[in-house]
Amino acid sequence: MTSTENIERASMAPRVAARAPRHHLRDELAETLRLAVPMALTQLGQIAMMTTDLAFIGRFGDEAVAAAALAGTVYFVSFTFGMGLMSAVAPLAAQAFGARNPRMVRRSLRVGLWAALFITLPLMVLPFRGEQILLALGQAATAAQLAQQYLFGLAWGMLPALWFIAIRGFMSAVNRPEPVLWITLAAIPANALLVYLLLYGAWGLPSLGLFGVGIATSIVNLGTFLAGLWFASRRPPFRKYQVLGRVWRIDWPLMRQLVIVARRFRSPSCWNMACSAPRGC
Repeated sequence: MTSTENIERASMAPRVAARAPRHHLRDELAETLRLAVPMALTQLGQIAMMTTDLAFIGRFGDEAVAAAALAGTVYFVSFTFGMGLMSAVAPLAAQAFGARNPRMVRRSLRVGLWAALFITLPLMVLPFRGEQILLALGQAATAAQLAQQYLFGLAWGMLPALWFIAIRGFMSAVNRPEPVLWITLAAIPANALLVYLLLYGAWGLPSLGLFGVGIATSIVNLGTFLAGLWFASRRPPFRKYQVLGRVWRIDWPLMRQLVIVARRFRSPSCWNMACSAPRGC
């Protein structure tokens, strides 16, 4: 090798070294966007479903809208505590995914499903007593009664909604959030159709009013959970984790860790969400 070639190689080395960090940064940004965009669109899809509900309820008058807002406050104060616990599934599963431990990934989702079941039973007490709570807070009797009708329908969808959040955390942890977005996008028109049918009594169905809106939401929550479970257990790349393997086992040590993670990282934000839920007049 001549001295001229040595000089050329030495001059090219700094440029190659400077180019490498730029490529690394670009790859990291692309990976972040690939993960974040579906998650953001999923949140927008959930907002779209809530907006659709309010648009249909609004045709029933101001009292119905106020009752729906009051019911939403009672429901979300309860629901966000469960949502905070389910949000801890993602960091536990992500840590296991990074450590290349598929068994721990499966255990993280499984313990989240069991935790949702245990916490939903006490959390449902609040929606079922919504009318008494609203009356004690000084709300009008008519609005409180209408809100209770809505809550009676909403309460049954709490468990599948929490299960779906656990599955969403699992899919995000393994860097595959797209199925959750597809499910949410499909749920928007399904929710609108069910709300229309059960609210107004179309196609021979009875008109159930606000109770029908709540039931429609619960049915959609159940459908999104079942679709998410199908993806998680049957479709690649999730199938290799065998998420339903030994699902009957309750992992108490990992559940304790789930509670610790949720309390440390999620409780303040979930409390703020509960306190900022829409309030009726």
